[in-house]
Amino acid sequence: MTAAVELPALDGRDTLGFLAALGVLRLLTDEAKIETRLSFSESNANAILHSPLTSIDEVVDILVHVVDHIPSAGAIPGVPAGFPQQPGTGKDPMRVPRDQLRRTFAQLADGQRGPEACRWLAALLTDLAADREGRAALTPYSAPGGKQSVRSFFVKPLELLRSKEPATLVREALVRWRRVDNYTGENLDHRVLRSAADHPSGESVPAGVPGATWLAIMALPMLRLTGNGTNPQATLWHNVVGSRQPIMVWPLWRQPLDSYAVVALLEHPALRPRQGTDAPVVPRAGLAPLGVFFVGAAARQPVKGAKSAGVLAPTRISLVD
Repeated sequence: MTAAVELPALDGRDTLGFLAALGVLRLLTDEAKIETRLSFSESNANAILHSPLTSIDEVVDILVHVVDHIPSAGAIPGVPAGFPQQPGTGKDPMRVPRDQLRRTFAQLADGQRGPEACRWLAALLTDLAADREGRAALTPYSAPGGKQSVRSFFVKPLELLRSKEPATLVREALVRWRRVDNYTGENLDHRVLRSAADHPSGESVPAGVPGATWLAIMALPMLRLTGNGTNPQATLWHNVVGSRQPIMVWPLWRQPLDSYAVVALLEHPALRPRQGTDAPVVPRAGLAPLGVFFVGAAARQPVKGAKSAGVLAPTRISLVD
């Protein structure tokens, strides 16, 4: 029997909500081995799971089971505890020169759970592009700043999940978000930015949603990473003539799709934006046959005083006939 379970906190019109919905789909499918499909409500854009699970309680139980099976020293479910590698006193050991990334893949492939670790590495780094220091380029879904590393991208939200009863924060991620002070949200959520006027202390304090952030990061293996020789390219990210930086463009769809069908939809050429008069546009005609009823967009917004690419923030996009 298949039941439809709506997740009221995962509004697909929101960047973090959409990515977190993908993360739930991937974890249930790949880690819990539960046949699951995903759609979105046309009335409120909430994510809807279609699976044998009949309630949010059951979904929470399965996701907590996944969290509980990550080793205490681990960072990602289903891979060795030492991946991604822990930074020492020097630079991030995961940020290798472009020409050394294949060696890293070979070392992982020969180790325990090699294929799973390699799948994650391929979602994080590519030698088809390089940063200013000549290192293998990071996925545009990651925008580290300061002392953030590839490993801390995973560990920080996981530590916050574990710091309290994991079921509480997982439930909040699916039902009603509660923000945690001094958490940056790994730059996936522009709402972490709060001015001094927004906080009782009178100071500017970031406030993120660790459960939703962790779920969003778990979606990365579904989002293919490649490059054009110079710049990284990833599923949903597009360069548009007239735009100063790449933009992330994602669809919401009405029909239940499994993870393979979702990947195919996210990579469909009908979703590629083009230059419009005032903002990027996507032709409406190509979307109807795909069951797509909404298209959202986001771009990196620089943060004053932060040494990173910035937070993911909504940007304008239009559907045109």
